[in-house]
Amino acid sequence: MSAAGAFGRGRRSRAGLAGALSVALATQALAQAPDNAAAPAAAAPASASSSTTTVTTTTTTTVVTTTPAAPLPAWTLATLPDDPVPFHGMVNMDDAGLGSRNMLYPTGNLGVLGLMVSVATHAALVGVSRSSQESEMQVAADKVLAPYRSQLAQFHVLELERRALSMTPSAAAAHLRDAKETPADEMLVVALPSFEMTQDSAALVLDETLALRATAASPQGKEQVVRIVSAPRVEADLQAAWSADGGAALKATAAELMAQSLDVALQQSRLAPNDKLPFKTLRYALGDRERMERGQLLDETCEHLVIRTLRGGLLVVPHKSGAVLPAGCPPAPAIAVRLVAPVAASAASGAVPAASAASAI
Repeated sequence: MSAAGAFGRGRRSRAGLAGALSVALATQALAQAPDNAAAPAAAAPASASSSTTTVTTTTTTTVVTTTPAAPLPAWTLATLPDDPVPFHGMVNMDDAGLGSRNMLYPTGNLGVLGLMVSVATHAALVGVSRSSQESEMQVAADKVLAPYRSQLAQFHVLELERRALSMTPSAAAAHLRDAKETPADEMLVVALPSFEMTQDSAALVLDETLALRATAASPQGKEQVVRIVSAPRVEADLQAAWSADGGAALKATAAELMAQSLDVALQQSRLAPNDKLPFKTLRYALGDRERMERGQLLDETCEHLVIRTLRGGLLVVPHKSGAVLPAGCPPAPAIAVRLVAPVAASAASGAVPAASAASAI
């Protein structure tokens, strides 16, 4: 696919990737249904392991750290159609991206492919809904990617998956392969990624729909929507920083975000929900700006916050400028104040000024 085909009018978005995957897998799954009909359904996943909660109080926020679960068992990340990785410019769509809650998909006799069909179809429907709302806004927002089109057109999904899997702490127990080749007793993960660049070009954002099945033979899968925001870059010339060495920084950052999304989704799926966690307004850095999210603070490290939003999504974000960090962490980096910024940046990102007050209310 040419650069022009990967972006603009002919670009392949997450909806396109999911739609192609859904149609192909649905046809294949239906054809294989009779072969799987006699296969016994594996037991439903055991309840998530118990967890302990440690509360550390600072002057402005309560930090809740959940004890990590036991090491992950062997698991497979399913390969996707090897299209160019979906990249877009970020627009302010408050009702898009994190609207899904965890869902159980009873896939019956469709076996391992049924889960992939379900999550691909869901992601495609989300993409279609978004495109109907934001087509003109998206075309304008995508202009931020103009300097990188030729580089991103050569960045394909299989390369992204390989890079991401190599960066996960559980990589020793992970495999990248076709879903049909997953051993019946091994955990199966399907992840559909889509990336956005903030209008100030300072950060990348990953929106990802994941489906997790405790074993490939299990008749049900759990869906999780995750958004990961990268830390803002500090270089004065952002275009040069992203473009250097054939777009190496773009590819590396994308892979790091996907690796983080896999780790967070896998670990949180194995922990019992804590309904006693309070909901609070948390502030974080989105590129050179500051935004806020209402949700439960699941975890905090020196680098980021892990939040469960009001709509059930997982949100992993960098600290806001000047945030009070947990004991032992270095001071939070100051967000760069750039001399030249796109006029449309504030409107496109829906951001609030970086000089806002405390990180939690």
